[in-house]
Amino acid sequence: MHSFLHLFLGTFTFATSFWIIYGQDDTTTDESIVEATIPSEMKITSWNDMPFSGLVKVNGTWVGKGYAFSLLELLSSKLNFTYTIVPPKKHVLGNSRSGILSLLYERKVDMAAAFLPIMPELRKFCTFSVALDQSELSVLMKRPPESATGSGLLAPFDRTVWLLVLTAVVSVGPIIYVFATFRAKLWNDPKSENYTLFSCVWFVYSSLLKQGTNIIATTDSTRILFATWWLFILVLTSFYTANLTAFLTKPQFTLPINSVQDMVHKSYQWVTYKGRDLDFLLSQYESEELRFLNTTRWKNHDIISYEYPVEEIFRVIKKNKLFLGDTHYLQSLIFKHYINKTREHKTHQMRCTYVIMPSAIVVTSKAFAFPVNSTLEKPINKELMALLEAGIVKREKLKNLPLAQMCPLDLRSSERQLSFSNLSLTFEVIVGGYTIAIMVFILEITIRHMANFYKRRKKTGRWSCCKWKRRSKESVIPQLVYTKSHPLNKQANLQKINLQSPYPHNVLYDIAQRKKHCINGRDYYVVMDRYGDQRLIPIRTPSAFLFQYTA
Repeated sequence: MHSFLHLFLGTFTFATSFWIIYGQDDTTTDESIVEATIPSEMKITSWNDMPFSGLVKVNGTWVGKGYAFSLLELLSSKLNFTYTIVPPKKHVLGNSRSGILSLLYERKVDMAAAFLPIMPELRKFCTFSVALDQSELSVLMKRPPESATGSGLLAPFDRTVWLLVLTAVVSVGPIIYVFATFRAKLWNDPKSENYTLFSCVWFVYSSLLKQGTNIIATTDSTRILFATWWLFILVLTSFYTANLTAFLTKPQFTLPINSVQDMVHKSYQWVTYKGRDLDFLLSQYESEELRFLNTTRWKNHDIISYEYPVEEIFRVIKKNKLFLGDTHYLQSLIFKHYINKTREHKTHQMRCTYVIMPSAIVVTSKAFAFPVNSTLEKPINKELMALLEAGIVKREKLKNLPLAQMCPLDLRSSERQLSFSNLSLTFEVIVGGYTIAIMVFILEITIRHMANFYKRRKKTGRWSCCKWKRRSKESVIPQLVYTKSHPLNKQANLQKINLQSPYPHNVLYDIAQRKKHCINGRDYYVVMDRYGDQRLIPIRTPSAFLFQYTA
């Protein structure tokens, strides 16, 4: 046992000594290789993409700034090299003949110290280092004056819930009617719960508004249907009341656009940097979602000023256009704008005039770039990895932004007042209800007028407007009138009947001037109607007085 222990300790000691000796030699060999492959002076290119990278000419010499050159200074002190900046003619991605890619493709520079997007389409021009940052492409827009939620009365439920509620209201009434009718026929009792379809529908609607009903359930099955609907209304109205109270006291501010689909469907015009990430992606037509953006793009207008583009960007947004860019860059723009408005002593509402869409349109990784098959890729990647693990890039990004949240979606103002948009639906309901009531009132008057018109025409027998159509003789009534001078008028105590005849050419006959004949022991007046036919009118019976009224 002791011999085995000694053997193990001796083997372990030998292995440790071998690793220390030869491991140190290997490390020395790697460092000598690194020193041999990295030149003492390098040519670096970059572009104006603040705050990530930027180029400024000082005393005739190009000087870099931004996060990229902070990393480059650390690499320079670690690997002992100096660098000279070679700016591109155009600060765009370009291709093999233009832009920053042409300098890498033609090997005019050793490295690009800029946060370039890692795309498969660019690997034929250059190679990339380890990913230094993840870029989220978002939207900068003018802050809307009100939330996109719309009316507060519709805010508690989303569209799906409202559609389901509408479906329930429309369907429950006919269901109750079908069940009640089927049960009455099945039990052969037509008097049991003889509901009409209208009464069932009205019960559902009145219960939804917590009103009474004029139908009574007498069977257990119908009572269960009624109780189920009442329970549904109780839960629905309770949730609605609670959510409406929460919305009116602490609303959630939402934007009109939250995705590419919203931008396309609502036809928002947008701009971006020409020749940068999004412009290059749209030129490739790889993504079906991004390709739809070209339909709403502000034609013949892109941001081409890369050095001082802030004023142009804000000028575009004030025209209710959208600007698409990196989220971190947009946050830095809003922060600078907020500081300027604060120095002007503006109110909190006036300082936050711009807002960023919360979701990202495109997410890409960004890194430094080298020419294809460059020997600098491995040693620089090793040092960049150490800097990333130390959190240098993250610290540089957070250094230029405030620790507190700045200009959020909801400004959380201390005073909460209900605006017109919160209660706009109530006014719309009132206007719509009165409009419908007026239309129904006009329709009722029209129907009543038409009914009276046809009733008069039917009574007078003038149904046809054609003069040549023969009228029935039964509809032709002679109109007889007593004159005031005739003594029979006082004796008979008769009243005048519509001295203005409905017939325009009717001739009124005076009973006193007609001939009297005795036929079968009864006296009659013989009169002539408008068509020349003779009529007999009794004069000594009650029918003589009632004839004018019943005819």
